Amino acid sequence: MDKDIAIKAENVSKVYKLYDKPLDRLKESINPFGKKYHKEFYALNDVSFEVKKGETVGIIGKNGSGKSTLLEIITGVLTPTSGTINVKGKVSALLELGAGFNPELTGIENIYLNGTIMGYSKDEIDKRLKNILSFADIGEFVYQPVKMYSSGMFVRLAFAVAVNVEPNILIVDEALAVGDGKFQLKCFERIKSLQEAGTTILIVSHDLQSIRQFCDFAFLIDKGVLLEIGAPNIIVNHYIRILFSSEDIELPEVPNKKNENKVGSTEGNELKEYRYGTQDGIIEYFEVLNNDLKPARAVTTCDEVVMRMIVTAKKPIEKPIYAMTIKTIKGLEVYGTNSYFQAIPFNALKLGDSIEVTFRQRLALMPGNYYISFGFVELNSDNIVPLDRRYDAVEVKVLPEGHDRSFGLANLTSEININYFNKKELGVWDSTKEVYK
Repeated sequence: MDKDIAIKAENVSKVYKLYDKPLDRLKESINPFGKKYHKEFYALNDVSFEVKKGETVGIIGKNGSGKSTLLEIITGVLTPTSGTINVKGKVSALLELGAGFNPELTGIENIYLNGTIMGYSKDEIDKRLKNILSFADIGEFVYQPVKMYSSGMFVRLAFAVAVNVEPNILIVDEALAVGDGKFQLKCFERIKSLQEAGTTILIVSHDLQSIRQFCDFAFLIDKGVLLEIGAPNIIVNHYIRILFSSEDIELPEVPNKKNENKVGSTEGNELKEYRYGTQDGIIEYFEVLNNDLKPARAVTTCDEVVMRMIVTAKKPIEKPIYAMTIKTIKGLEVYGTNSYFQAIPFNALKLGDSIEVTFRQRLALMPGNYYISFGFVELNSDNIVPLDRRYDAVEVKVLPEGHDRSFGLANLTSEININYFNKKELGVWDSTKEVYK
């Protein structure tokens, strides 16, 4: 295996035998003619990929798609039915809640148990114990059996162990979903530091914003098949289409002609519109205009723009909803809204009706390039049916105003005043009454 490769999978499959009745297993084992009484279920089917050292990869897919099975094969918890997987380096994994921990042992005892499994000596674990306990921050509970822990306490300890044993490869399977907001922020800060240190990281999460923000690449898995590997923003868009699809509603990807609605410079990031929906209603046209209603090639931060689209109904639509979203070029959602959220009454559309929809928006954003997405959907018995979604349809360049230098995503136009005064004139501060006396 190439020295730059951390994980390599070749034609990996995991097959389970499913029996209708327990007796069928016995009948199959003693049948002299080799008759099969089982059905084969492919949790993974012919999966191949490579992950380079230092890369962060997000793995997304619907529940039951095979994500956890893949991680368990990578960590050695499961063996593949066929194919090979090679892993180079020390692996630290945070799989489903409880994996790798003995519920009868205390938190401290489990720390030493996991460290020993990873190949560390007692002295090496002793040196890391203080950092693990500080990160977990569960107090005296660390001396209690982990079977007494809440799910939040459990994941605190498990993550603290996983990230403080200096792994070459860190694997996190949806476990952070049970942590509180403050702890999740702490975990993501730690993940950033591991990225900077060159750790290879695999993350399974339904938090699509985290996948967009932290990952270099993403895998899309569905029904045991690795459908696609690519940039997180593109993979997330494809996943959303699959998520909204069902056996009753097909949401085909719509081939795009050359995009003539591109606004602003891409600075090396190719704009690739992603479009899907039932096409029972379509977005015929879209554009971004400035205050003079002229095409906006670029705008200054805090300028107002008009996002305009024309939609046509290809069938009667009782409850149409019109939407727009603003994202960074990495796919991080900055703002989004729709006619339903804004409490605009539904106006049914007849077959062939065409209407204009505009969103007037002040772009209070930091300088940079942003993608605008448009959506046309239908509310049907409390279900959202995508008619036509055009993701990353327009790129807008936001320019700085004057010499303003700040950071973040939103430009909140702060006003800073500095006033000098003589403390003697104010008196002495009384902290008990919070007044000067």
